Amino acid sequence: MRSIYVGDIISIEITSLDFSEGELREKFQDFEVVDIIHKKDGYLLSVRTFFTGEHIIILGDKEIIIEVVSTLEEIQRDDIFEAEGYIPASEAAIPWFVFLFVALGIFAVSAVLFFRTKLRKRREGSEGFYEKFLRRSAALLPENENYFVDLTFFFKEYIGGIYSRRIIGKTSAEIGEELSEIPALEPMMGDIKDWLKKCDMFKFSGVEVSVFERQEHYALLLRIVERVKEGFSMQEKNLSLDDVGVAS
Repeated sequence: MRSIYVGDIISIEITSLDFSEGELREKFQDFEVVDIIHKKDGYLLSVRTFFTGEHIIILGDKEIIIEVVSTLEEIQRDDIFEAEGYIPASEAAIPWFVFLFVALGIFAVSAVLFFRTKLRKRREGSEGFYEKFLRRSAALLPENENYFVDLTFFFKEYIGGIYSRRIIGKTSAEIGEELSEIPALEPMMGDIKDWLKKCDMFKFSGVEVSVFERQEHYALLLRIVERVKEGFSMQEKNLSLDDVGVAS
């Protein structure tokens, strides 16, 4: 079996229709789900992760074990290598500190580029998460039995994505506690908690929920997401103004 490295895209074929797309994403929460293709008899998942180690996924009575390694772990040198031949004394060697200064310079430039790119991608990514949420939530059929499970997952994926929080797999109470730490969400935290609480009631009470009630709850979520998006944009705008102030 070949090694699976950090960042490799892994294709997994699941020949079962017992799981919804949202449930599969929950089970593969340690991975970035690159794509999910619906098939006649199940799904074809494309996933990857940047975390090394053993990952165990339970699907019904089956257990999937994925061992992810770093490319550095493949290079093991237990022996001391001795150079063959010698360098004549007349040849001038480059002082070691020259290499150190060059390495530090490269590191400094790389760090600046990395953080600039990360900030730019974060701003661009917030729009991507929003568009993805709208597209996927709008495609849900209200009469689907997993409607609220998938809708909750898409909301967690959106808000967790723009604020870089791992909230998928957590309870509504745990999500409320974590999101309460974000100042930009404070004005709408009451609505977010109420929406999650009511969604849990719909999912676990066993009471039949009409299509109208489902659509009404979805419309409420859309209003919350709009407010979250506006709060995030305002926060990013303030960060940009702070950067201008520091630069001037």
